[in-house]
Amino acid sequence: MRLRWIVLLALAALPACRHEEAVESTAAAAEHRLTPAQLSFLKFAPVAEVEATSLADLSGTIEFDEERTARLAAPVPGRVVQLLVQVGDRVAADQPLVTLESPEVKAAQADYVRADADSRLARKTAERATRLRAAQAIAEKDFLQAEEDTQKAAADLARARAQLERLRVAPGEPTSRYLLRAPLAGTVVERKALVGMEASAESAEPLVVVSDLSRVRVMVRVPERQLPLLQPGQEVAVRVDAYPQEFPGTVAALGDVIEDATRTLPVRCTVPNPDRLLKPAMFARVTLKPPPGLRLTVVPSHALLSDGQRFRVLVRTEEGRLESRPVEVGAQVDGLVQVLSGVRVGEEVVSEGALFAAQQLASS
Repeated sequence: MRLRWIVLLALAALPACRHEEAVESTAAAAEHRLTPAQLSFLKFAPVAEVEATSLADLSGTIEFDEERTARLAAPVPGRVVQLLVQVGDRVAADQPLVTLESPEVKAAQADYVRADADSRLARKTAERATRLRAAQAIAEKDFLQAEEDTQKAAADLARARAQLERLRVAPGEPTSRYLLRAPLAGTVVERKALVGMEASAESAEPLVVVSDLSRVRVMVRVPERQLPLLQPGQEVAVRVDAYPQEFPGTVAALGDVIEDATRTLPVRCTVPNPDRLLKPAMFARVTLKPPPGLRLTVVPSHALLSDGQRFRVLVRTEEGRLESRPVEVGAQVDGLVQVLSGVRVGEEVVSEGALFAAQQLASS
């Protein structure tokens, strides 16, 4: 009898359990659905594949190309006695720029004259010792000493001659002046030298700065989100307020450290400047052109939701539900964001109202 009542109670409870399961299933199915009224607030956009566009209107500054710029200090201590160029002058390689009166030049000349005299005397002594040795009229140690003295004198003479060559002074020339010369052809862009001033290699500022302005640099700072679109060698276009035309150039190098305050990376570009129109310190607007044929999978930037650490988008499924998916993002250009993973081309995402939709789904 007791067993019969247990069976009857179990059969009576079965419809109630099925009803609860159906309610839970319906709630789960409705968890990711919005009402038609709520959906009317949303706009959808397909995940698309597009050709990478240019990064336009990055701010930059025209600078000297340091590979073609010489900042010249005096290699010897001395006093400036003559200025041979003015700022703005075009100079050829090896052209004299400044004349210095230097005691070091005088001392180098004296060292050379002394070393030359010692070398000649040592050679004559060695020749005499050779003749005496042949006649067995000199001790062997004296002959060897004469040979050693000749070698030492020759080394001292070579050192003195090398010093004069470094100073660009002819051996035996009676002068105490040193000519500071341009190591490359270019333009004198700065001249700190003044007649009468003392100069040396330890001076804080160069006497003269010469730069070849036929090529200049442009430094820009690129947001880290745009870094996937950059690579050395790609083309750039530079514009300045002074001229209507664009100046073509290339990306020379990317920096290695992100600036923490601005989250940007320094990028150095080189720009040919054959007409010398671009002047250092000019402000420039730079367009970085992506590599040809580069295609990106993108969604509208407003489609992205973020919790501060990760990104996600709301995807409309074939059943009409909204599905929240984590995505990995890349470059951001012209209102579009590159998506590296998480969605496929052709799927639809919420492009406007994504935050509203996410809040409604969370509260349902």
